[in-house]
Amino acid sequence: MDFSFIYQNNFKMFFPEVFLATSILLLTLHGTFIITSRGLGFPLITRSFLKLCILVLFLTFFLLDNNSIIFMLTYQNTFLFDFLTLNVKQILVIFTIFCLAVSEQSIVDNRLNNFEYLLLILCAILGLFFLASSYDLISLYLALEMQSLCLYVLAASRKNSSFSTEAGLKYFILGSFSSALFLFGVSLLYGCTGTTNFGNFSLLFTGANYELLTLNFLIEKSLLCIAVAFFF
Repeated sequence: MDFSFIYQNNFKMFFPEVFLATSILLLTLHGTFIITSRGLGFPLITRSFLKLCILVLFLTFFLLDNNSIIFMLTYQNTFLFDFLTLNVKQILVIFTIFCLAVSEQSIVDNRLNNFEYLLLILCAILGLFFLASSYDLISLYLALEMQSLCLYVLAASRKNSSFSTEAGLKYFILGSFSSALFLFGVSLLYGCTGTTNFGNFSLLFTGANYELLTLNFLIEKSLLCIAVAFFF
C-alpha cells in the first residue's frame, strides 16, 4: 500500500470510523492512567471524561460533514457509502451528543464513576456506523453484534444492582436467541440464492414473478427468521 495516496483509496471512506476507533483506544489509556494514579489521588473523571467523549463525537461529525464521497462500494461490495448512510451517521452522532449532554447530571447522581460506561457508548456508536454502511448480510451481522455486545455490558454495568445484572442477563439471552434466528435465516437465504450481498438480491428479485417466489418455501422461512430477529 502506498501511504502517499492514503486519502485517495478506500481508507478515506472509513476515516470517521478510524478516527472514532483510535479515539476510543486513546481515551481508554487516558482513563486507565488517570484513575490509577496515586500522585493525583485516584481522581473521579466522570465529568471531564464525558466532555472528552462529546468532543470526540463532535470531531467525528465534522469529519462526516466534510466527506466528499458521493457513492462508492468497497471491500468486495460489503460496505456502501452514499448520502443516506452519511445522513444516518450524522443523525446518530447528533442524538448521541444530545443524550450524553443531558445525562451528565444523571450519571453523577447515580454515581456511575466508571469511565468505561462512556467508552461502551462510543463503541456502540462505532458498531452502528458499520451497520449503517453494511451492504452484505455478513457485515451487517458483525456490525450488529458489535453494538449489541456493548449494550449487553451497559445494561449490566451497575455491579451492585441486582436489577442491572438481571437486565444484562435477559438482554444477552434474548440477543443470543435473535442472533441465532438471524444466522439461520441468512444460511437459508444463502442456500437458496448463493449470495449474501444486497446488490445481488436486488438484481435477483427485481422483476421476479411474485407467485413464483411465494412458492419457494425456504425463501419465505429465511425472510421470516431475519424479520423476527430484527423485531427482537
